[in-house]
Amino acid sequence: MKRLLFGSIALAQSVGAYAIDAAAAEPPLEPHPIGTIVFIVLFVGFCVGFAWMVWRKKADKKEE
Repeated sequence: MKRLLFGSIALAQSVGAYAIDAAAAEPPLEPHPIGTIVFIVLFVGFCVGFAWMVWRKKADKKEE
């Protein structure tokens, strides 16, 4: 029972601290477009590379 009581008190305090911090926070900055473009290119490149390696491995197993 003590653990439940102390846990609920700690939870109430942490929620209150988060609400105060969230109200004082500034809106996030806009990301730089070059960083976004680089991320998209790398993400798509890795996805295509992974799909190509899986397809190539499947083709190698069919030949055997």
